[in-house]
Amino acid sequence: MSSISNIFSRFMRHIKVNGAKLHSSLSRTPFYSITMFSLPPKNIQNRLNLSFPSEYSIDLISKNHIVVLKCSGRSIFIKNIPDMLTSGSLSDVEKSELHSFAWISLLDLNMDRQWRLLIRSHIDFWIKRFKNTAEQPAWSIYATSERLYNWIMQYNLISKTSDALFSTIFAESIVQQLKFLRRQMRLPLKLFEKTALIRAVVVGSAALNDHKKFELAIDELSVYLGEMDPLKSCQTTLEILKVLRTLIDIQAIVAFHKKNMPPEISEIMSKLAKIIRNIRHSDGGISIFQSEFTPSPTYIDAVLSHVRKNDQKETYSEYLRLQSFGGTTFIHLKNKYFPMEFSSGTQRIILGSYLYFLDQNLSFSREAKIDHKLHEEKNNVWFNGKSSFFINGRSTDFEKKLYINNLGTDLRGEELLSDESFSVTHHMILPSEISITPLEYQNGFFMDLKSGVRWMWNFSENTRFSFDFERNGILNGERKQFTLLTITTGSLHKNKLRWSLKLI
Repeated sequence: MSSISNIFSRFMRHIKVNGAKLHSSLSRTPFYSITMFSLPPKNIQNRLNLSFPSEYSIDLISKNHIVVLKCSGRSIFIKNIPDMLTSGSLSDVEKSELHSFAWISLLDLNMDRQWRLLIRSHIDFWIKRFKNTAEQPAWSIYATSERLYNWIMQYNLISKTSDALFSTIFAESIVQQLKFLRRQMRLPLKLFEKTALIRAVVVGSAALNDHKKFELAIDELSVYLGEMDPLKSCQTTLEILKVLRTLIDIQAIVAFHKKNMPPEISEIMSKLAKIIRNIRHSDGGISIFQSEFTPSPTYIDAVLSHVRKNDQKETYSEYLRLQSFGGTTFIHLKNKYFPMEFSSGTQRIILGSYLYFLDQNLSFSREAKIDHKLHEEKNNVWFNGKSSFFINGRSTDFEKKLYINNLGTDLRGEELLSDESFSVTHHMILPSEISITPLEYQNGFFMDLKSGVRWMWNFSENTRFSFDFERNGILNGERKQFTLLTITTGSLHKNKLRWSLKLI
């Protein structure tokens, strides 16, 4: 009897998933918005009320009220946001971040009524200009989920400066966006998109006191997490933290309804929190591996404080942490190029490394065979990572070797791409406030930090390097200008790079 019930459940879920896919396709047609007409609710109440420190340092909020985009580090005046949403100067990723309205969290500061009225006018502009669901990226699943969540979280502050007409339009839009997300709730999305969608539905259902829709969303999340491996679906460490933060909000709403958190969700939260704890630098921030943004340490502390520590002796192999006496090295083991970060004490020295293929029309295989070996002797560490994949149908191997001494004062690396017909450049992201002095008799340079510490970089003879000193980003909640070190190899040993980094 149980097997019949399971078959029926899978059959019904299959129908619902296909229904969500149908709605997803129809939502991009011009007249789909008409089907979401709803009467405004009589009452909207933020049931979450969780307070977290800002992801940003207070220094990022200047007297000119500038918002700094996480995805690119670009500065935008909040008063100019409507113009930026309709201009061609921003990428779709940057526009998606603005469409999410996370920047209205600035309302938590002690702003005067005139400033709140300006932001209310931005919301009114968005509702009138982007009411058609075919508008992308305004109505992408992720942007819509984040926007609905942020509007409800700030509803009390926004409504304080609202007249009756705006209150009605605002409430109608909240209900329409909630209906849009509910119809697509069972889509097989990426983890950070799925959890964002579920959180928006859960917070929205609680705000409208719709207990039935809340329970359906929690059930969907439990089933979804039971069918996939969340640890493998996060592409970046920032996504891991983002998913964990989202699940904490869902946990708070579950507690509000005096329900028990499904074990599938609680278990995933413990595992994600353990990864975050493992990839933290001594400065309190997390490893970012090429990301433009990492939040403030106080924010990370707050997120982790909401998750109980997992006492199980379970280890995860996605990220490797190599600890020496004076330094810490992190390596992303599931990336076929094994990007790394290195910090000495509380100073980050290498904030990321990656390969860049000059031909942007190359086709890469989705799967890669990745393996690594680790050898330790007298606290010195030798790392050897190998990966195999296809480029334009041709088998290609990549190998990365790394040596770190026991003091964390001597690093040596070697990178080799087997196929020399592809032109690649090697990139390393360095701190911003550094002085560069070329070596006199060797191929390399001195890197002097603001603290007075000097490191020496050395490269093989066939190597050429250059610097870009104005790469914007946010490190530990503070805006920084990173230094991008670009390295190319000569024709003698093409695509083979050897380097060393020593503390002087």
